[in-house]
Order: sequence, then structure tokens, then C-alpha cells
Amino acid sequence: MKSSEANVFVFIASIIIGLLISMNMSFTKENANKRVILSAKQYQDAYNYKNQLYNQISDLSEQYRDNYNKLKKYEDNEQNEAQVVTEIKQELNRNNMELGKVAVEGQGIKIFLNDGDMEDGLDAFQYQMKLVHNTDVIQVMNDLKNAGAEAVSINGHRMVDTSEIYCSGPFLRVNGVKIASPFSIDAIGNKDVLYNYMMSNENYLKVLMNRKIVVVVTKTSSMKIPAYNGDYKVQFMQNKD
Repeated sequence: MKSSEANVFVFIASIIIGLLISMNMSFTKENANKRVILSAKQYQDAYNYKNQLYNQISDLSEQYRDNYNKLKKYEDNEQNEAQVVTEIKQELNRNNMELGKVAVEGQGIKIFLNDGDMEDGLDAFQYQMKLVHNTDVIQVMNDLKNAGAEAVSINGHRMVDTSEIYCSGPFLRVNGVKIASPFSIDAIGNKDVLYNYMMSNENYLKVLMNRKIVVVVTKTSSMKIPAYNGDYKVQFMQNKD
């Protein structure tokens, strides 16, 4: 009798377990076959967001490796004060180079911009189109940054993050100083990459050429760009830590 009760119990338990397994498999299959339909814009937004996350992760990983290597060097050289001081000075010098606080040299390109020839009979619009304006120089600067220029100067004035290019009558105001055309722009970077990028049909120098503005671009294996001689004024930024 007891054996029969045990068999019945096992039978019922087997049925229950089978039902549970069957239900779970059903749920799993249903979730596996579930599809989400996205519009073209939703797909593009999701794809861009995924790439943005990948880029952020890559940047953070690179920063982590750099900081870890710096920390490792400092820890390994705790007993060598001179070595630590040398590392700090080298990093400070790199930071000053990036901020434009020191003069730099290297290969790059030179861009010469000048107003076009003013023939007789030009109307006001045609006259303005042959002048180099502050907006023109700003566009050229943006193209240089996109091309990978590491340091740039205009008529000997080093351009930094806080530099301004304003129209001031017949002059441009750069770093608080008025300069007049012609404009000589020096840019340090890979000379071949910079030249090919700036001279491509999609970039702004071609627009200036079509307006009959004088544009001359030359490569150079060595040039010098002076240090920024203005003041870095920080009034509102504070260290978050």
C-alpha cells in the first residue's frame, strides 16, 4: 500500500515538473522569437548611440591605462625622487605645449590669404565677396582642427582655446590685437594630411578661391610657432575634487 502511494506521489510530481519545464520552454521560445520593429530614424539613433557608447568606453579605457601607467611609475620610483621630478616636469611640459604656453616647431603647412583684386565696376556685394572676413578665417581654422593641426598661429599670434577672431572694421582682432590682411596662417601637423585635406573640394579654401580671394598653400618640413602671450583667466571653473 505504501509502495502504491509512493508511486502515485512520484507520478504526480513528475507531471507537475513536466508542466513547469514545458511552460518555461514556452516562455523562453516566445521571448526568443520576439521582434521589435524600428523605423529608419530609430535604428539610426540606436546605432549612433551604440557607437557613442563604444567611443566613450574606449576613451575611458585609454585614460585609465594612461593614469595607471603614471601611477605605476610613481610607485616604482618612490625611492628615486629625481626620477619622479623628471616625470612631473615632462608631463608639465606636454601640458604647456597643448595649452600653447611654449613655442613649438615641426612640419606642417602655411596658408596665405589676401583680398582679391578690386576691378573697376564692382558693386557692393562683389566688393565684399573679394574681402577676407573674420568668418572666413574661422572656417579655415575649423578645417585645420578637423585635419589634425596640433598648433596654429595667425600673423604670428598663437591660437588657443580662448582665442577670438573678431571683425574690427578693416582689421581682424586676434588675441586682443588688431591685424590686417594679408593673413599668414601656420599650422603644425602631418604636412601631407593637412595639405590634402585643406585643398579638397569639400573644404572652405575652395570657396575662397571661387570668390577670387588669393589663396596659397605650401608644405614645409619645419616651422616655428610662438607661445601664446596672453593671460589665461579662470573665474568660474573650480576643481570638482
